[in-house]
Amino acid sequence: MAAALLVTVALAYAIAYAMYRSRRVESLMLPVLDVLQSVPILGFFPVALYVFVYVFPLAGAEVAAVFLIFTSMAWNIIFSVYQSFKTLPREYLEMARLYLNERLELGHVLVPAALRGIYYNIPISWANAFFFITASEVITLGTEVKLFGIGSLVVESFDRGDYQTAYVGIALGVLGNVALYLTLWRRLTREVPQPPGAVAEALGAWLKYGWHVVAALAAALLFAAVYYGVGASPSLPHLAEFLRGVAVSAAEVPLTLLRVLAVMALSGAVGLAALYIVVRNPSWETAVLLAVSLLSSIPAVFLYPLLGALVRGEALAVLLLLPGAVVYAVLNTVAAWRDVPQDLARAYGIGGRAYLLHILIPASLPYLITGLLTTWGGAWNASIVAEPLAGVHGLGSLMAKAADRGDMPLLLASVAVMTGVVVAVNKYLWKRLYEEAARWR
Repeated sequence: MAAALLVTVALAYAIAYAMYRSRRVESLMLPVLDVLQSVPILGFFPVALYVFVYVFPLAGAEVAAVFLIFTSMAWNIIFSVYQSFKTLPREYLEMARLYLNERLELGHVLVPAALRGIYYNIPISWANAFFFITASEVITLGTEVKLFGIGSLVVESFDRGDYQTAYVGIALGVLGNVALYLTLWRRLTREVPQPPGAVAEALGAWLKYGWHVVAALAAALLFAAVYYGVGASPSLPHLAEFLRGVAVSAAEVPLTLLRVLAVMALSGAVGLAALYIVVRNPSWETAVLLAVSLLSSIPAVFLYPLLGALVRGEALAVLLLLPGAVVYAVLNTVAAWRDVPQDLARAYGIGGRAYLLHILIPASLPYLITGLLTTWGGAWNASIVAEPLAGVHGLGSLMAKAADRGDMPLLLASVAVMTGVVVAVNKYLWKRLYEEAARWR
């Protein structure tokens, strides 16, 4: 997980800088990243397992699991770095170009500009990886693929009725996240340490050339997927099943969409409330960030016994979606607390509704937008776990049933429909919101 985190940060800098510098890359990558962070982990697994088993016959399943854990860590950090570059004040860039050469501008202006967002998102990426360990280590696609690890241990213990071992495994994972936060993540978010000059300049060089490396690796992976998939091209009956699956999946979209929108509204409200608390009393920052890190590290399947005893149906589905989504809004929004002009509010006696509309929201808007974007993806991602547990219909429930039956045409059709929804919303909402946020800064 540590190696995956370092790779994630490196990729985030390279991809985000390429999006920042090129409208063409931005137009390509923004919907691609939104799709990748929104598609549930089982959507990646069939292709990942198929390709990696062929490329690495002895360790294909393990490599696929590592890749899937990476997919659960990467997207919010990439979006955070992109938001930092996109909303960097223009006067900073003008001064940098006036007095610094390109190497110094990249290493000492752009690299540090993204660090606060990265440090605030690292805990959630780490906890989110733990959240999806159960999905990565125990995959059901008609037949089960099990790997050694705490995720498979917990699931097997639940299956055997050995609840003591299962809850000990959960507790150890949660305590590990707490210890890591208290000893490392808290220091990063409080002090925002800067890299040494040589490291910063090396990262600056990576900013300039890293996109070409990333694009080459992505092309190689895509080529491998196509190459090894040629022998398994769908026949006409399979294509007909896929098209029927698209129709069935499209009918389930409105149900899941309404739940996702409800989760986004709740997440935005909780994020602004957490920001207000931290702005008023900065000493609460550690408690807020620790609480959301803990919440995000507990898979929904582990919360089900508690929540299922209290509520049912739609309310249960929304509550199970929240842990995997609300944390993005809270962590990203709370990261804006140092940008809220408290002196201005005190000097002019601004409070109440005026404080919310003219001080708090404008100061936090870029962070809030990034938080809601990743909340959107997190909610869709968590739907594949939450909806079956709550016993409600929806696209996530349909996808889970297709995976359990090994129904690849229906699984791929549901992923395609979810991708279409995400791309459409990205085109007509998120890109415009980022542009609006950049004008507010």
